[in-house]
Amino acid sequence: MPAVTVDNILALQRIHEPGDDARERSVKRITTAPQGYEGEGFPVRRAFNGVPLEELDPFIHLDQMGEVEYAPGEPKGTSWHPHRGFETVTYMIDGTMEHHDSNGGGGVITNGDTQWMTAGGGILHIEAPPEALVVSGGLFHGFQLWVNLPA
Repeated sequence: MPAVTVDNILALQRIHEPGDDARERSVKRITTAPQGYEGEGFPVRRAFNGVPLEELDPFIHLDQMGEVEYAPGEPKGTSWHPHRGFETVTYMIDGTMEHHDSNGGGGVITNGDTQWMTAGGGILHIEAPPEALVVSGGLFHGFQLWVNLPA
């Protein structure tokens, strides 16, 4: 799938009317997101927990990360782990997270930033708090959505 590019990143593109083959989809279920822990122990609420996979296309996973106020030395991330066949969209509301992947991508995601990673045929990546957050502590709150890719 080619990257979507625009001339002006500050201007939203107009969304076209749905095609003739588009169809409405009804809500299948309303769920409550249970709280748990991910990676090295950071708190998450997993919105689609227990929903059958056939009901989860194109959005297959949604985690709320935090909201947590870490004390110095407390922030946690994930170790290197694989993904394939979907894209992750990470949005940081408050706090900072570093991302690195096996394709050479990476950077710092902070207050109001969004990061989009295409796993496609496979990728390894790590998400971790930056050293400054580990040393001083601070607020951590964001969302991560997984979007299914076409087969």
